[in-house]
Amino acid sequence: MNKNIVAVCENEACAKVLQESGQALGFNVKFEIQAKSKIKNELSEKDIKESAIVLFVISYAVEDIENIERFIDREYYEVDPKFVINDAKAVLNEIVAELN
Repeated sequence: MNKNIVAVCENEACAKVLQESGQALGFNVKFEIQAKSKIKNELSEKDIKESAIVLFVISYAVEDIENIERFIDREYYEVDPKFVINDAKAVLNEIVAELN
């Protein structure tokens, strides 16, 4: 199974806990932060194409993501940031179970 996950997070707290939890479960998690119409640590096209899934860890509409066209034709999941902060491992396990 492809163990690469990319995430668009609205803040660094979500990104950090997601990355740490992903590593603990054996996943390679790469992320970018999108807040106030700015992108920090922008994901590369290569990272996006090599990912098994894309996570949008945001509390706003997916349509409002900057440069959303990069994610066309990718399997994606929307997750409210509070669920990632509370239990990122459970979120990742649930998504992986759906993929299998």
